[in-house]
Amino acid sequence: MASSNTYKLGVVYNADALSLAEMLQYARLAEEAGVESVWAVEAGRDAFVPLTAMASVLQRVRVGTSVAQFARPPVLTALSALALAEYTQGRFILGIGTGPLEWNKQWHGLEVTKPVARMREYIECLRTLWTATTTQPVSYRGEFIQVTDYVRFIPVASDRVPIYLGGVNRLMIQLAGSHADGLILGGINTPKYITEVVYPNLHRGLQRAGRARHDVELCMLKICAVNPDARAARALARSAVAFTASLDYYDIVLDPMGFTDAARAIRAAMRRNDIAGMLSAVTDEMVAALTVAGTPDEVRRQLGQFAGLVDTVILCSPYFAGGPEDVKANHQAMIEMLRTM
Repeated sequence: MASSNTYKLGVVYNADALSLAEMLQYARLAEEAGVESVWAVEAGRDAFVPLTAMASVLQRVRVGTSVAQFARPPVLTALSALALAEYTQGRFILGIGTGPLEWNKQWHGLEVTKPVARMREYIECLRTLWTATTTQPVSYRGEFIQVTDYVRFIPVASDRVPIYLGGVNRLMIQLAGSHADGLILGGINTPKYITEVVYPNLHRGLQRAGRARHDVELCMLKICAVNPDARAARALARSAVAFTASLDYYDIVLDPMGFTDAARAIRAAMRRNDIAGMLSAVTDEMVAALTVAGTPDEVRRQLGQFAGLVDTVILCSPYFAGGPEDVKANHQAMIEMLRTM
């Protein structure tokens, strides 16, 4: 993949209707097409098992979770991260995030009242756990997380795994600047949001910790639909906007773009379990502003607006209310587009 872009390209799997075998196939093809990283989101499956499976067929690219949710106890996350770092010979990135707070409460019995403070402790605890040895246990005492006398049972190949933080709102972005090795922006975003929200808050976090901009890799998930028929691509992208806009923490992106009323309509339809209503509430303007969708040439031009804004663009195929054949066709089209970038 010959490219003059100022950003690296990745691709993310595990949210759509692909089988595990198909994910391995497309991940291998994406590496051959020249992507620099392959990721697994925690959605249709957990993040770690599919990522390990994909890593088994990948030779050189970085692999990461984008993101594993912090409902998982930190000791288990620490163990999974060390195992993947060993398996990939240091090419693994641990991406972590809160997940929607209602999922934490309804699915995991985890009442999160201060998500940023809890995430700060989660990161600190992980790094503390990685300092334990077979003879020297470690403990962590926080307001939300406590671990007592954790000890490793076997020596491990690595004691330091890069931590990337999934963030959308201001305080989480600041936390990435002060505590993380990377920031992964959520699936809907705009240049306006990056310049007016992400940059100032990332800088505040960096400044607070005495760090420099190059200390944090700025990654961006980007909904991507590619089709020789531009209308078909935009129709597929519409489904991803419908799902993502249903999450109210994206208001920081949606409101400044004038999409407040549409987002309310999408959420009302979702509460009725009305998928058709969700899709119809997504406007053409939302698809154009929040995704990259169209013919291969159109998508390449649309991606160009992020040159110089982010370090890594992670392409995400639309994953909501899409049929398996549409999903597979889009992954194939994305890979063919990558070969020409």
